[in-house]
Amino acid sequence: MALLGPLFRVLAALCVASPALAADLESVFEAHQATGTLVIERLGDGKRWVHDPARADKRHIPASTFKIANTMFALETGVVANVDEIIPWDGKVRRIKAWNRSLSLRDAIKVSAVPIYQHVARQIGLDQMAGLLAKLGYGNVQTGEQVDVFWLRGPLRVSANEQIAFLKRLNRRDLPFSRDAQEATIEIMEVMRGEDRVLRAKTGWEIASNPDIGWYVGWLESQDDVWVFALNIDVTDKAHRAARSDIVLAALGEVTGRALSDMRRPRP
Repeated sequence: MALLGPLFRVLAALCVASPALAADLESVFEAHQATGTLVIERLGDGKRWVHDPARADKRHIPASTFKIANTMFALETGVVANVDEIIPWDGKVRRIKAWNRSLSLRDAIKVSAVPIYQHVARQIGLDQMAGLLAKLGYGNVQTGEQVDVFWLRGPLRVSANEQIAFLKRLNRRDLPFSRDAQEATIEIMEVMRGEDRVLRAKTGWEIASNPDIGWYVGWLESQDDVWVFALNIDVTDKAHRAARSDIVLAALGEVTGRALSDMRRPRP
């Protein structure tokens, strides 16, 4: 019985700590005047932090976050030999200047080049794409009839929690695809690096709904652990474009107890 006192004190401390973490995530959203959900899961022990659990189960069109899966599909099928193979520009001038040139997948994912990934999807073909999506078990597993727009306009939809499930398996190289395809996809997801940490992530911007939906998904890896995250927010202000990553970085600082201010984008 003498041990019960210390045990109760530990349990009480844990009960107090959890709401504080939730409140910290809420304050991050409030600071950016954003409405949405964020799920963070620490892989070492499965601990989760969730802002708006109900929304975390709601499916949205994945938009450019699907480029992660699309990269892996392109490599798995041999549509591209590797992430550095140059995919020719189709010659159509688009408003985003970085898209108006030939690109490798390594470069295309950095500038979120929609035309390059649409070309890849057309090369894969609708039937094969549907089979790959079913094998992956991603979201509602729907391609519809157009192979080059289903992740931009629908019918493909995925929730934040489903993004987490997908990313956890990718991080562990546990998807039903070749290890080489998974490794190469993970490699080109890198967006920031610090002395002992790497952030791998992808943005997304769904414009097929009202309001638009902004995504940021990926993970932070360190020598000690990995924190997988998936955020989606309503886009009602131009500031929300930057808020996608800003919210996640601030939340990761809260969860890990260490700000990400030391991290920098890798040199080309």
